[in-house]
Amino acid sequence: MNKMHERRFPIAPFGTRLGTRFEGKAAREQLLTALVELPQPGRLVILLDDVEVLSGSFADEAVAIPYSRLAAGEYGDRYLVLQAPSPEITDDLSHKLERRRLAALCLTDDKWSVLGLLPTMMQETLALVIERGKTTARELAEALNIRHNACLHRVSRLTQLRLIRREAVGFVGPHQSYRLFSILSP
Repeated sequence: MNKMHERRFPIAPFGTRLGTRFEGKAAREQLLTALVELPQPGRLVILLDDVEVLSGSFADEAVAIPYSRLAAGEYGDRYLVLQAPSPEITDDLSHKLERRRLAALCLTDDKWSVLGLLPTMMQETLALVIERGKTTARELAEALNIRHNACLHRVSRLTQLRLIRREAVGFVGPHQSYRLFSILSP
């Protein structure tokens, strides 16, 4: 696997009490520029340190909209991860992601959680990829005691949501084979 490049994007320079879509739009433009300039594969960590209030309007404009574009495949092999000082600061963002049927990883005190909408079975699969760092769908299916096709469906959705990274490694018969990576690993 290519080394995951990482850049950090602090939100506090836009203010400590962020409430409007107008403020969010300015942050979104700079966030998207940072994302485009990030070498692939790359992870942009959105830092919420020193932010006291992150309203739903700001969060939707500055984070959820770029995240939806990322999940639509607009930015290649790039990923967004949030880092928050407490879970409470991300509540409104989580609701905005849920409305858009998206999910994002958030780090708080070196523990990860999922913001937005991700069914329990998908979280179980994601947790195993994060725990292992790298794996295959076949290995996951065995560990989760599920059918390989069911695991492939989960992996495909986690990849689309940009919660894991998938890298082609060859073919098994007529089908493409992939190695799966946690986007939290270096």
